[in-house]
Amino acid sequence: MARIIRPTWAIRCVQSGCKCLFEVAQLEEGKQQEVVCPNCGEHYVYPVPESAQKD
Repeated sequence: MARIIRPTWAIRCVQSGCKCLFEVAQLEEGKQQEVVCPNCGEHYVYPVPESAQKD
């Protein structure tokens, strides 16, 4: 059985036919990472850059 050994966040895919919820590792402050939805293959960057967030 596998164990998660580091703190995690969850990301929900926003594609209309997918909506998969998957876990990603928490990153150090100021770092970003690109991840791929395991269900549909959509690419995401997290955490979302402040410049891309809507007010």
